[in-house]
Amino acid sequence: MSQVESNHAIYMERLRRAAERDHYGETALMVDGEIIEYFADASDAYVAGCEQFGSDNFSLQEVGAISLGLLGLLV
Repeated sequence: MSQVESNHAIYMERLRRAAERDHYGETALMVDGEIIEYFADASDAYVAGCEQFGSDNFSLQEVGAISLGLLGLLV
């Protein structure tokens, strides 16, 4: 399972409620199922992730974003 898949699953199961309560609208930089830091925008989070972990070793989660999964692709 990739960082994106595993981090998203952990975020949705364990971290989402607290993140949405305290950091709604921000972007979370995640590594190995942990939120490392929150950023005001995704581009800053991406740059920090690349600098600290390399381009394939982290994921970003928009806090409060609604994920439509496959349905989003069909609309």
